[in-house]
Amino acid sequence: MNEEKYLEERLTKRNPFQVPEGYFDSFAEQVMTQLPERQQKVHRVQLRPWMYAAACLAIAVFCVGVYFSRISTETPETSQMAVTESYMDAAADYAMIDNSDIYACLSDN
Repeated sequence: MNEEKYLEERLTKRNPFQVPEGYFDSFAEQVMTQLPERQQKVHRVQLRPWMYAAACLAIAVFCVGVYFSRISTETPETSQMAVTESYMDAAADYAMIDNSDIYACLSDN
């Protein structure tokens, strides 16, 4: 406990670090002179928005093409007929009815 008090009294009263007089007056200029020169990337920066726009347009065209290709191959009538036929086939399989049984039921009426 005495050692801690001794260290606190000894170290906290003054700052052990010192900066030379006028060091920060020219600090920014010294750092700037040591930095390498950067090349201007204006051409790439100017093209970036156009590349984003082109990518968005390509995605939109692709999505519209997929949407219209699905619509043209599947009209409401054909999709409804396919659903109805598959339902009827499943029902006939479940009831174990073949074509001759269906014809017999239809001819009785």
